[in-house]
Amino acid sequence: MPRPRPVTGALVTGASSGIGRAVALRLARDGVPLVLAARSGQALEEVAAGCRAAGAEARVLVLDVRDDAAVAEAVDAAADAYGAGLVVVHAAAVVAYGHVEEVPGEVIDEVVRTDVLGTLSVCRAALQAFRRTGGGHLVVVGSLLGEIATPYMGSYVLSKWAVHGLVRTLQIETRDRVDTHVSLVAPGGIDTPVYRQAASVMGRHGQPPPPVLGADDVADRVARVLRRPRRLTHVGPANLLAVAGFRLAPGLFDVLVTPMMRTLGLAPWTGLDATAGNVHDPRHPAPPPTDDPEETPMTEHRELHRPRVSRTVAAPASAVWDVIADGWQYSTWVVGTARVRDVDPQWPAPGSRLHHSVGPWPLTLSDSTSVESAEPPHRVVLTARGWPAGEARVEIEIVPDGPATCTVSIAEDASTGPARLVPLPVRQAGMLPRNRETLHRLALVAEGRHREQLRADG
Repeated sequence: MPRPRPVTGALVTGASSGIGRAVALRLARDGVPLVLAARSGQALEEVAAGCRAAGAEARVLVLDVRDDAAVAEAVDAAADAYGAGLVVVHAAAVVAYGHVEEVPGEVIDEVVRTDVLGTLSVCRAALQAFRRTGGGHLVVVGSLLGEIATPYMGSYVLSKWAVHGLVRTLQIETRDRVDTHVSLVAPGGIDTPVYRQAASVMGRHGQPPPPVLGADDVADRVARVLRRPRRLTHVGPANLLAVAGFRLAPGLFDVLVTPMMRTLGLAPWTGLDATAGNVHDPRHPAPPPTDDPEETPMTEHRELHRPRVSRTVAAPASAVWDVIADGWQYSTWVVGTARVRDVDPQWPAPGSRLHHSVGPWPLTLSDSTSVESAEPPHRVVLTARGWPAGEARVEIEIVPDGPATCTVSIAEDASTGPARLVPLPVRQAGMLPRNRETLHRLALVAEGRHREQLRADG
């Protein structure tokens, strides 16, 4: 693409938070006059104050990109003010989490209206204005999810695939138009408020999957694209690897993406009520997490950051918890446990203990497992003793997927003793297959009990 004209002004949609906010502040440092557009006037005023402090002119425009007439009016006014050097950066988007069939239809409709039709509205208005003024640069913020698919974000994936297709079409249609540029920036995991502002029916928020970059990284890339236009630029060191896996090894990708999404793309279970988030109306960004443990709920972070194994169980979370809560059943599903000798009456309350033997008979060793913390029926953290090897810390998480299904995951690692001297990859090479079999056994017991209960209930 040829070099564009110098930037004379910029209209940034979605400027109240996240990537849009970062782009506005980045352009302000270059002295670019700004029109900041989003649905929340209060949040925009805060961003505008930061832009003015950086030395740039900044005007606030309360705008919903779902309103075609308002979008056209805003873009036309910016084009009249800044002429052929106008930049339009479109970063407005909303997200919903949940299985496609479980997210309310009205939420999916509004995600598509905002992310697809809102983008279409901004693009049409921008290109019509560029034709009238003699040029301009349209930068659309897409996503890695415009080139791959992932579970639990169906409406967003649908939208971003549509956005990527739209932008590519516009690039072809405008290739012969002098001084008109259309660019697409596709971020991967970016730390922004969009995850906690999203709609969700999963009992938890989303979170950016690693490797995680900041919104400033995307803003810097946008600034670079304005100097040297490109059709598509990714922001994220793993983006191209993910795209290659999706296209070249779809079978393997499909096997891996769901457990990776459960482990890395969703925050721990918090019992979050079903929420429409900011899909229908704007919400201020959630405050950043604090380092003060007294101010951060335990459920806001996983205590064990080790590789996890997960399994979908055809039984409700309560049925799985009932198996875990029956200490005398421990040896039926925990691989390596030979027998249970005694169980505290309070099991699995924090501080309670069960006494078991491990290893094949007759070479069994007697030891115990204690409960560090418990959040029935969703989470328990155990300390499993097995000296002389040492102790292991085990976290079991149960997340409902629907009224009669759930996802169970286990993370485990050595915490004390000689086993800690073994390199982590070697330790996990033995633990991960054993925990997969443990989950298989736990699922069989829970599903069997659940079927028996259904038959008993008639």
